[in-house]
Amino acid sequence: MRILKKSVFVSIILTLSMTLQPALAATSPGLNMANTFAILASTYTNTAGGTTIDGDVGYSTPPAVAPTINGTTHVDDSTYDQAGLDQGTALVDLNNQVCTFNFAPGAIDLASDVTHGPVGVYTPGVYCITGAASIGGGGTITLTGTGTYIFRMDGALTTTANSIVQVADGASPCSIWWTPTAATTLGADSTFIGTDIDASGITIGNNVTWTGRALAFGGTISTDADTIAAPVCSALGYDEEGNPIEPAPVPGLPRTDVGLSQEKSFLGWSIPVAILVGLSTIYLIQRKSKSII
Repeated sequence: MRILKKSVFVSIILTLSMTLQPALAATSPGLNMANTFAILASTYTNTAGGTTIDGDVGYSTPPAVAPTINGTTHVDDSTYDQAGLDQGTALVDLNNQVCTFNFAPGAIDLASDVTHGPVGVYTPGVYCITGAASIGGGGTITLTGTGTYIFRMDGALTTTANSIVQVADGASPCSIWWTPTAATTLGADSTFIGTDIDASGITIGNNVTWTGRALAFGGTISTDADTIAAPVCSALGYDEEGNPIEPAPVPGLPRTDVGLSQEKSFLGWSIPVAILVGLSTIYLIQRKSKSII
């Protein structure tokens, strides 16, 4: 009986210790100075009217036809340069995050793939593709749930005409990332969401609606009567639960930066610890009582 009780106790301890291990989940890096840019490129090409951009625009070589810009334009200034550096820092962060799903080698159509889960439906995570990625056949993909989405591919990103990227159940444009290593091409009349970091160049087809950022510092971005809106996001990024990262406290001042994620983290750790301590205490008391008897 004593051996049985001891084995049960050890099982409980092991189970609780496993619950204390923090879950590995994707996070959204801070873009800092690049946070407010809808377009960031070395060369920006726009040869026809009709493009509207809600957000800042930065370039060193200007377009032939100026788009309508509801934001600030930075032409090869210090803000532009710093935004380019911050783009690079964010890309390093995204590339260093651990894959939560690896597609089979080769090109992947995100709209028709069945290996990751339900067709066209993606939950938060880091999706790694050892080839090009596409949203083909005018298909739709739905990103559902609060958290960070990273689509990392060793190749180009292409969406076909009339394709759609949409969000549901708390998914935010602030936490959706695309990091191709070759050029990005968005098909005409398509809908796209998220931040695409691609110094190889971004070509946006006619009449595309994009909620996010086209960041191609060092490369070329082309637009054609498109609507692009940079989302309002935390410049410091978002944690694995989609909560904005709080600024570091100022030394000597009271801390006011304890956000929801920190409170949840504290509760998540404190409850199992309390149970663990309680069970340990009971076990020691029982052993002491038996030794006295």
